[in-house]
Amino acid sequence: MADSSTPSAAERLLDTASRLFYARGIPNVGINEIIARAGVARMTLYHHFSSKDALVKAVLEARRRERGAWLERADDLAADPRGKILAVFDLLESWAQAPDFRGCPLVAASFELGGQFNAALPYARDHLDSVRAFFEERARQAGAADPTALAAQLQLLLEGATVTALVQGTAGPANDARAAAAALVDLQLQRARVS
Repeated sequence: MADSSTPSAAERLLDTASRLFYARGIPNVGINEIIARAGVARMTLYHHFSSKDALVKAVLEARRRERGAWLERADDLAADPRGKILAVFDLLESWAQAPDFRGCPLVAASFELGGQFNAALPYARDHLDSVRAFFEERARQAGAADPTALAAQLQLLLEGATVTALVQGTAGPANDARAAAAALVDLQLQRARVS
């Protein structure tokens, strides 16, 4: 009987491809390296994924779910909507301190794959839509004067801080973005109280 804690071949392939794609970029990683590092036979790869493109799409889907779970963690870190918004920036600060931080894997994949038939673009768009929806719902719950506008501003802060943290090689931009987000949220709440 197989140990249920041992990852299946498909899980090993996904995990290996995900790590290599994130570290070096999708175009820079070949199937042979993924097979060797995952410790599977070539036929095993093609049994689970018909091509590298199919494996890339599976990795992108897994990364999209991972980014969704990341937002859910922000919900668990605070009791009130304002705190939940700011927790996203706290998570970014923690993530940006990781030695392998390369920014959002979905956005990175969109740049790497480029072109008109970019397989990563729908996943990146879905992620950005989810982030905006997360911010808008918490802004609405907090009583912001204009939750839609606030969500758009917060999303831009988050994405800008992510890119800046990557380029600068420091988590400082996440902390700066958190301070700006707090000021924006507080301004929106103050406007709502005045009107």
